[in-house]
This record gives sequence, C-alpha cells and structure tokens, in this order.
Amino acid sequence: MSKKEKIMILVLLLILVVAIVAIVVLRNPKAETKTGEQGANEEKYTTTLEDGTKLNTSSDFNATKKYNNLEISNMQFTEKDGMSVMLADVKNIGTEKHEQESVNIVVLDDNDEQIATFRAIIEDIEPGQSAKINATISASVANAKDYRIEAIK
Repeated sequence: MSKKEKIMILVLLLILVVAIVAIVVLRNPKAETKTGEQGANEEKYTTTLEDGTKLNTSSDFNATKKYNNLEISNMQFTEKDGMSVMLADVKNIGTEKHEQESVNIVVLDDNDEQIATFRAIIEDIEPGQSAKINATISASVANAKDYRIEAIK
C-alpha cells in the first residue's frame, strides 16, 4: 500500500470518527459538561459567529507553540452544539522526520487548570513539511485561555 493510500485511509478514518462522535452527541444533550463551570468568565475568550459557533480569541491559545521538533500555528478552536473542534497547522522545524504520534491536547483555564483533554494524531512529517491537526471533543470548552500538548504515556 502506498504512502498516499495510507494517508487517505487515515483521513477517511478521522472523518468517520468525527461523524460518529457528532451523532452520539446530537442524540445525547447531556454532553455539555463544562459550560456551567466557567461561570462569570463564560464569554471572556470567545466571540459568537452568525451561525452560533463560538470562536476562541485568546491570544495565548492562538499563539504559535512548539512541541519537540514541531511548530503548531494557525490554531482555530471552535464550539457549537456541545462539540469543540481544534484545527491547527503543524510544521516540522527539525532536521529529522517526525514519526506519526498520538498526543493529548490539554485545554487550560485562567488558572492553568485543566478543563478538558483532546486526543489527536500528528501524522508523519518530513523536515520542512507541514500537516494539519484536527481534534474533536464532545464538550463545550471553547472558552479556554490556553493549551499544552503532551506525549501520551
């Protein structure tokens, strides 16, 4: 199987997982677990778009970050109907190939306390090349100050 076919299969699997999670969340309105816990700061780091989607506007959250030999930039973190989605560009700034890796993306509040954790896959990336991260969680956590990326232990 060629590398292109493997990447295509991975992308299709990610789309399938997102679709399944969306169906489960839409059938279970109790999925909104974190919204009430944010209290008075509910809209501190978000702006609401025309379709009701909340877009994270925190400068800390949207700042370029480094993880090992990778640079994470162009972060978009949104929430709609109890589903939070994170999209970002990942560039290999190292001199060696970054092997595919599963990571935890830990979402943080004003006190650097954990609000939620996403699991994401960073695909193989050659030096100087870029890829995307696309992660989804069934919770309303777009109103976050920052995040960090951790290796899964």
